[in-house]
Amino acid sequence: MAAKISLPIMDEKRPKRCRCRRRVLSRFLTLALLAITIYVMYYMRIVSSYAVLFVPETSDLPSSQIALDKPVTSAQSLVPFEAHIMSKCPDARDCLKDMVLPAMMRVYDKVNFTLSFIGTPTENDGVDCKHGPGECMGNIIELCAHHLYPDPKIYLGFTMCLTKDYKSIPQRELVEDCALEHAIDFEKLNDCAAQDDGAFGIAMLRESVRRSTNAGVTKSCTVRLNDEIYCIRDDGEWSACPSGPSVNDLIIAVEKLYRSS
Repeated sequence: MAAKISLPIMDEKRPKRCRCRRRVLSRFLTLALLAITIYVMYYMRIVSSYAVLFVPETSDLPSSQIALDKPVTSAQSLVPFEAHIMSKCPDARDCLKDMVLPAMMRVYDKVNFTLSFIGTPTENDGVDCKHGPGECMGNIIELCAHHLYPDPKIYLGFTMCLTKDYKSIPQRELVEDCALEHAIDFEKLNDCAAQDDGAFGIAMLRESVRRSTNAGVTKSCTVRLNDEIYCIRDDGEWSACPSGPSVNDLIIAVEKLYRSS
């Protein structure tokens, strides 16, 4: 029997692949990716350049469209908006509740609001009020609220709170309750009204009354817009309201004046 010849076991070595081909392929892919990126950037630049050609300039737009699209800027002037009242007057209550406050909630950022009072200056540097000394005191309290808290959202809300119960003005309990409701410091309010033995408050009231007199206002409540009489509430009726007494009518009037300023 022939002897079985065993061949020595040898580790087979895998044939070496040429790395040159891999390097060439890698360089090709890199160059291709770079070329694509450059092309996309160049193409987008061209598209952007053409897009600019189709954007109309402001001068080419209709004037009506320019006005509508014009953003609100600080350069626009606030519209003068004023209410002339007597603190113990039922017409003042209705005027504030039904017109002034609802309108202010929507256009407060477009108007320069002023609350003025109606009375008669006297020769002794005082003021006569239609509904008596209590009304004069109520007017001063409301002016002090304005003096201490110039934000209309505060002092106008406080004034409305008092006016809803106008027959009780200027009772301490009412003033305290309304001050608390509108985050007004009652002690500061009281100090303002009593400052200089009351002379400070009387001076503010005389100035406010003089403003109403100079504007030719005699009825509470008179609403003025852009320094002209807009509407009057007197004896439970609206009058002298050419644009209408509704809140929407007033807001439209304010918007028109504000846009044209």
